[in-house]
Amino acid sequence: MVRLTSPDDRILEILTMLTPLEPLKRHQDVKIIRTKNAAAWLLSSESFCKWRDSNITEEGGHVFCCYGIPGAGKTVISSVVIDDLYSQFHKVHPSIGIACLYGDYKDQKKQTLVHILGSFLRQFLTTARKPIPDAVIERLNDIRQRGGKAGAEDILGLLNIWLQQLKRAFICIDAVDELEPKVQRQLLNILKELGINNIRIFLTGRSHIENEVQKRLQVVQQYKIVISASRQDIEEFLRQQIRDDLDADAMDEVLQKDIIEAIIGKSQGMWVIEFISYISSCTDLSF
Repeated sequence: MVRLTSPDDRILEILTMLTPLEPLKRHQDVKIIRTKNAAAWLLSSESFCKWRDSNITEEGGHVFCCYGIPGAGKTVISSVVIDDLYSQFHKVHPSIGIACLYGDYKDQKKQTLVHILGSFLRQFLTTARKPIPDAVIERLNDIRQRGGKAGAEDILGLLNIWLQQLKRAFICIDAVDELEPKVQRQLLNILKELGINNIRIFLTGRSHIENEVQKRLQVVQQYKIVISASRQDIEEFLRQQIRDDLDADAMDEVLQKDIIEAIIGKSQGMWVIEFISYISSCTDLSF
């Protein structure tokens, strides 16, 4: 027998007890600094559309990885992918679940394995609109009676039950390299064990994490791109910052062009990307 088609207040209370993580709040913060057409090239690429839409049969095809240096735009790309998945599937396909995580080395004390898995479970149960089986409700009630205390195995059991109900499940993890190393290894091992039949995994991280991802997920042929800030992305970002942060009366097209050319023209490497990463965290842009 199945009782609920969506989590009621009691279930949501238990799910909240499982994790303090709120990745969708971080997601909204990232969206604020995003330019209008950020990462449009990725969403229209054949490899991404195949990863998102097709029934994957080749080994490793369920994993899509984006690697790049700090400030290359990995977090923005993650946010674009998450929004695209919500746009394509949420409220349209009730048997598709979506979960995300923004890795943050400053938040490693909270980003424990149990909290991460609890966050995934909460997001899957609230994004997919399928009936919740009694087995899930009963286990959640058991956890509630224990004062909300649950181990990784408890949550994994719930995830396995729920994932079997879904046609497809998307897990998006930004900056997987910023997780505490032990948590990172455990999480990658679990993602492998969850199976590939209906799971799609999207990961971003610095390039040095690639070997660890391949080893832990045991995939070699996953979709992979190495990203950097393109001139078009940089120009659009700077134009937006100028529009938002400078006095419009003090700026004309010629001066705007000169500023942008000066910033980009002097850059032969990483510093302009670091500059963009820095100003995106500021409230004012000054030259």
